[in-house]
Amino acid sequence: MKTGRPGRAQGQVIGPVTTAGIAVFALAVGAYVGGWQLGWVELLVVAAGCLLAMLLAVPFVLGRTRLDVTRSLSDDRIEAGETIRVHLDTMNSGRRSSRRVKLEEEIGLRIETITVPALRPGGVHAGTYSITPERRSRMFVGPAVMSRSDPLGLLRRRVPQSDATEVWVYPRSRALSPLPAGFAKDLEGPTSDTSPAGDIAFHAIRPYVMGDDRRHIHWLSTAKTGSLMVRHYVDNRRPHLAVMLDPDSGSWADEQDFETAVSVAASLVASMMRRQLPVSLRVGDTTVVGERIRGTVDTALQALTLTDTSPFTIDDLTRSAVEFARSEVGASALILVTGRTSRAELAGVASRLRRSKRLLLAPVHAEAPSMAIPGAITIAAPDLDAFAAGWLRRVR
Repeated sequence: MKTGRPGRAQGQVIGPVTTAGIAVFALAVGAYVGGWQLGWVELLVVAAGCLLAMLLAVPFVLGRTRLDVTRSLSDDRIEAGETIRVHLDTMNSGRRSSRRVKLEEEIGLRIETITVPALRPGGVHAGTYSITPERRSRMFVGPAVMSRSDPLGLLRRRVPQSDATEVWVYPRSRALSPLPAGFAKDLEGPTSDTSPAGDIAFHAIRPYVMGDDRRHIHWLSTAKTGSLMVRHYVDNRRPHLAVMLDPDSGSWADEQDFETAVSVAASLVASMMRRQLPVSLRVGDTTVVGERIRGTVDTALQALTLTDTSPFTIDDLTRSAVEFARSEVGASALILVTGRTSRAELAGVASRLRRSKRLLLAPVHAEAPSMAIPGAITIAAPDLDAFAAGWLRRVR
């Protein structure tokens, strides 16, 4: 369970006079001026009544309430469409009983209101609500704001009572099977410090870390350095997948297609990483995770959560894909997730890449055509489920 930071923001009061209060005050001024100029007692009575209502509203918003608000979330990293349960515990830390107040939780443009009843000193009230974000985003829950108002709603006092909690809403994803070993062009391929640990190929001597097999301790190096050193073996038989997402704003039919493409990339990267298989990710010209850039599942998914479309021509795509293939030396296959459906454009990209990597193409379109591209495996992806099914058929 992830817990938001408890606390109470001090001294910040937001918007004490409401729209209704401004209207009543304006009516009081107008009625007073009109009554004084025209000599109408009725208008002066209206002005006096409005001013009296404003004065009577003041006691409802004055006073200090000592509340400690603690927010806890069922999770702070979810996929779009999943539900978060938010628990808001409010405790009266003062020496006197508190009045009934409302806590307003800011969730983007939405406001969630929780009514906190009068509490005795030390009393606690537990409130809960749910959030189900439908789109990937980096969102903030809170701050919790204490709201007081008079019965007529003329004045309102809003004082922040807690900090905001960050929540990552990752793209939707599906669990995908890994590439078979046969996808690697060289089963005795290159090894590196980022290669998955195994017992196939000796790579280097490195310091011992908790969990290492003690049978791999290199005693000669240990004697020289004075600290435990082990032989580092790697498994170079497992293929390394490089995933590239084409961000071109002009190639997507609509926003939903781009969301599908982001979900396809997220599914590929997360599935490989969770199986502890080597994977690289590039969005446009930016390499997020690779042989030279270490990263985790969260690193990759957070980058995909924040990614957006941008102008990216076919020449930019070809150049960036070639650079990506060259930089990821250990990658045995590169999959290009794109909204382009032109066979000529995709064939041009494939012709530049097929000599260095096994190439897979995933054209994402609501009516993605099934096309044959020389030197590449094409997996049409009208939606995420269709891509997952196509991946299973084409790469197992």
